[in-house]
Amino acid sequence: MNEILDNITNWVKLQETDSIIPPQNYYKTRNLFQSELNKFMLETNDYLLTAIVGEIGNNSYDHNLGNWRDIVGIVFVYNFANKTVILAERGQGIKETLSKVKNDIKTDEQAINIALTEIISGRAPEQRGNGLKFVSKIVKEKNWYLYLQSGNGSIEISNGNIEFETKSDYVNGCLAVIKY
Repeated sequence: MNEILDNITNWVKLQETDSIIPPQNYYKTRNLFQSELNKFMLETNDYLLTAIVGEIGNNSYDHNLGNWRDIVGIVFVYNFANKTVILAERGQGIKETLSKVKNDIKTDEQAINIALTEIISGRAPEQRGNGLKFVSKIVKEKNWYLYLQSGNGSIEISNGNIEFETKSDYVNGCLAVIKY
């Protein structure tokens, strides 16, 4: 799983469009992702886990529609033995999405903090914006692990603790790792 995570991390950090992602883990359209998510749910029989994976994955399609940087779609990899899920996409990122409705966001770290703590949606005027709050709530309650990076901002939820950080590296879009 570490090699796969390294490949995915490199993929979202590089400006190159040559894919190092196995085609069976790449979902160009939302309906292909949903089909795989349904298989995932049947295998895990864990509706909360499926809900948070679905929230993160669906956000990729919802917030990048017509705004993908270069490659349309997401990478979705899971390993039941390691209890790990990885989602990645090369979209516009959380800061760019939220800046459309809140133009005073200065950093990627601030954008991630807002996305996970405030009721706000990059799809205004729709009354949405609870999804990532739901994700962090469930991860904390279940004592799971979440790492999410967009741009150079990141959040890590581990053992119920939340840590926001500005990283030295840059992710084009979003990268999420869930351990359950």
